[in-house]
Amino acid sequence: MLNPLAMDTIDLKVKIRDNMIAYASSSGNKLRGYERMFIGKDPRELPDIIPRVLSTCAQSHTLAYIRAVGDNNMDPIGNLMVSLEIIESNIKHPYAYWLPYLGGTEYEFPGGMKFRKVSHIARKIRTVMEKIGGKWPSVEYVRKGARLTFKRDELKEVIDFLEREMLGMSLQEFLEIEELEELKGDLRHLNTGYWRAGLGRYISAWTYLDISKIEDRGDSILYEGAPVEVGPLAQALTFDKMTIKLHRDMGPSPLLRELARVKVAVKLILELKDLEMESEGLAIRGDGIGYLESIRGVLIHQVKLGNRVIDYNVIQPTTFNATPKGALENAVLGIPVSDYKNPWEISLAVSSLDSCFITNVEVYLDDKYLFTKRVGGFC
Repeated sequence: MLNPLAMDTIDLKVKIRDNMIAYASSSGNKLRGYERMFIGKDPRELPDIIPRVLSTCAQSHTLAYIRAVGDNNMDPIGNLMVSLEIIESNIKHPYAYWLPYLGGTEYEFPGGMKFRKVSHIARKIRTVMEKIGGKWPSVEYVRKGARLTFKRDELKEVIDFLEREMLGMSLQEFLEIEELEELKGDLRHLNTGYWRAGLGRYISAWTYLDISKIEDRGDSILYEGAPVEVGPLAQALTFDKMTIKLHRDMGPSPLLRELARVKVAVKLILELKDLEMESEGLAIRGDGIGYLESIRGVLIHQVKLGNRVIDYNVIQPTTFNATPKGALENAVLGIPVSDYKNPWEISLAVSSLDSCFITNVEVYLDDKYLFTKRVGGFC
């Protein structure tokens, strides 16, 4: 198993100068190769092992593996479980990172009334996932003969919370808004300064993705020879009018990335359909590459099989985003810092990319070390 002490795998060094971030340097993802523990295992056992090792995005990693080695009979239920996983994380995220800074005491993390409410709603989603796929990590659907049912009405309480409190409007109305001034509900607090900061190059598995153009350098990943950003902003740019308009007119920003996260959750909820099926079980096909959009962006599993697993490589969203000179560095470069002793703006910018692991941010005032902030680790 992984050593919890090794989970602080991203180091980000930033320098504040003239009340803004003037310098940023990322270490890249230092934790690679943990999937080597899957080598030598029976391929049929991995749906039980993978989600226990990679629990934060258990459904996404499981489906990426299934797509790599199996046929597509698992896609209907796998897509549903991944969508629920993304929805659950995305609606909690603003309440965990942004609203405690921008809202009132009711948004305080973790004891504020609003955070307790959204935690209750998140548990409702997890309960639905366990009803479909069994107790955590909820992957019983890979068993041949498993009866699988889902009704949209099971998310009525979730939708009511979103429309009444988080969005202040219907799901469909929220997808139609194009201006920050149209934000209502709890999200109105997010209409703060639009700090223009970001890489501006994206890839998404929801559009065309050429795996052959990916260059894996270990602690960094390039696409067509350059760093790219993956995650909610890349996802929302494939469908959402507000995200496309603001990105075109004002450029990328931490705020736009956070709003994109909610847009993605709402889109996925609206696309959910009732499901009733009997699982055909996982049929192992052979070697392959499986990829999809996870909570944090493009996730790729590359697997080679014999009678046992021969080779295994995972490319996580974090490795894309933490690439030196890439998305993480550019997400903070140029943002304002109102108080260098409490640079909360850094927390918002870093959390907008939501690393798979905790990011240790070393903060300097010019060249003088101030302290280290730990950002992330909550999903």
